[in-house]
Amino acid sequence: MQILIAILMIAFFAGMIYLKIKLPAIKGKMGEKGVAMTLSFLPKDEYIVLNDLMFKNGSRSTQIDHLVISIYGIFVIETKNYKGWIFGNSHRDYWTQNIWGNKYSLYNPLFQNQNHIKFLIAKFSEIRKYASHLYPIVVFLRASKLQLTGDCENVLWINELKPYIRSHKDIVMTIEDCHNIASILQAFNIEDRKERQYHNVNVRSAKHFREEKINSGVCPLCGGRLIKRNGKYGDFYGCSNYPRCRNTC
Repeated sequence: MQILIAILMIAFFAGMIYLKIKLPAIKGKMGEKGVAMTLSFLPKDEYIVLNDLMFKNGSRSTQIDHLVISIYGIFVIETKNYKGWIFGNSHRDYWTQNIWGNKYSLYNPLFQNQNHIKFLIAKFSEIRKYASHLYPIVVFLRASKLQLTGDCENVLWINELKPYIRSHKDIVMTIEDCHNIASILQAFNIEDRKERQYHNVNVRSAKHFREEKINSGVCPLCGGRLIKRNGKYGDFYGCSNYPRCRNTC
């Protein structure tokens, strides 16, 4: 009987550890499904929704949470499932997440989404000709508060997502063009599980490296010291090697 109890206790604690490790990914997937559900109510004769896409271009890869291809342009959507207060500026490389006084750095999601757009333009000529009609959007799902400065009108709560997309009214392509682009993207979408795991491991490693450097007061780009400065949008941390390095946090 004691052996059985011991086995059950070990299994319980192992399950708790596994759940703790997997919980952020589970919450992230649930958040993405919520956004996908919201997007599914867009009119099908004007919008095509693609979710969870991954592409490679040489040695580079990118993973995009949601793409909305419409007669009004292409919307590239990054979903963020952070909790706590989020402080940031559209022009700064890093934002701050504050949870009960504990502060963590996160890479500016606007920059992250711009990198997605640059990737799409570089890889797909069909998208390149609509480069001026690619719209980056960042959706926060459960943050307590967003305190942002600069050009952040495309950083939204989930309930603001559909009205923001519908606010774009200028027709730039036909629905046939939309289907053509969607077919090409689906053909290049990487669904292989190992490829996706490899991409995610690389992303997490790079993120951990950046955060460790910043928390140590070191510029993650060049290794210089991070110095507190005062700028147009308030206090920020800039690299001591400015202007050679223009990294900000």
